[in-house]
Amino acid sequence: MSTSATPRGLLFGSAAESYERFRLGYPDEVVDRTLSYADRPVADALEIGAGTGKATRAFASRGIHVTALEPDPDMCTVLRREIQAMPVSPVHTRFEEYDGDRVDLVYAAAAMHWTDPATRWQRVHDLLVDGGVAAVFGCAMELPDEDVAERMAAAMKPQLDGDSYSHTFDAGMTESELFAKIENHVIERETWLPQREYVGYLSTVSAYLMLRLEDRQAVLQRIADSLPEQVRVDISVGITLGRRS
Repeated sequence: MSTSATPRGLLFGSAAESYERFRLGYPDEVVDRTLSYADRPVADALEIGAGTGKATRAFASRGIHVTALEPDPDMCTVLRREIQAMPVSPVHTRFEEYDGDRVDLVYAAAAMHWTDPATRWQRVHDLLVDGGVAAVFGCAMELPDEDVAERMAAAMKPQLDGDSYSHTFDAGMTESELFAKIENHVIERETWLPQREYVGYLSTVSAYLMLRLEDRQAVLQRIADSLPEQVRVDISVGITLGRRS
């Protein structure tokens, strides 16, 4: 089995349109909890790894100016299209290369784990105003029905057997000791997705994007064959909030 030589965090551009089509957006409660935690006006925010703008739109729709960093050119193209007329400044760059003004809020939606673990939290700290807020959140899209999950796991073999890549959405904020009053929340949600929609989502996940096209198509077809027509999915959002100390 062959896999892509492209770094895992930079694979998404090859599926930018599918990413926009199949990835779910974030609920208003993510923004509500972040702004409530801030407990002061949030005028400017920096987003790390904006993708096609799923979280970008949630924050910008509240009148917050978002500087949206995205390292992949194809993802950035879709981002620019999707945020037209919103208070968003897309920037095609890696977080590690960005040097901008301090902001009230720095956040990442299922993206912080792609940044350099040696420098990420010091950089976030330095880009925040005094008392500014860091927020990291994401949705794991897990299958709560055990029998369905087991059938899918069997269908993933051999292409994805042993794929051990994992991450936590907070990406080590607590361990950095650079932030005070850290809070962890889970916004519990569940939905039913048509089989095609769920498999479409899987086609945008890095583990699948790493595979050769033939292998990817084969495993996705096996998964589709193993799933019911409607798939119950846990779309709960985990969110970690911290304040620059």
